[in-house]
Amino acid sequence: MNTWGVTVYGNPCRECRFDWSISVEAAAALILDVPDRYAKLLEGQDGSARHPDLTWSVGAYVCHVGDNLRIFAERMWSAVEAKQVHIEGYDQDDLASVRKYEYIPLDTALWSLSHAAGMWYEAYEAAFGREATFNHSERGPQTLSDIVQPAVHDAKHHEWDIRRSLAV
Repeated sequence: MNTWGVTVYGNPCRECRFDWSISVEAAAALILDVPDRYAKLLEGQDGSARHPDLTWSVGAYVCHVGDNLRIFAERMWSAVEAKQVHIEGYDQDDLASVRKYEYIPLDTALWSLSHAAGMWYEAYEAAFGREATFNHSERGPQTLSDIVQPAVHDAKHHEWDIRRSLAV
């Protein structure tokens, strides 16, 4: 179980109810469903809906989840292919600003999310069973489970944010 996630969000997550005791294999399998779940949830939407308590629109959340999956796909792939296991944190708000999430069409964001989820799962499969330990600049040594569960939580949590935004 991911102790960082439990400490920060609770178990289950106080908001989205993600259960951090899920196995790494079961968690990873959930990533493959993210693009379809988001596409169904956002069918007929333009991506502009925004909950008053949240900074981003639903389209921006789709962009963020895709970027997060892509970034961690690269990190897992780097550990396998280049034996590079150092992980530096990134500022999600800075990335959103630089990429101008609010101007990315929802269909494009969903397309990108679909590709990012595929890349992420391919990298996960390559890393699985290799006993890689990642060195996170802020969280310290991380196992594959420590990398997988937060990515899955991120996708689930932002699906919850999107649902809240659409209900307003």
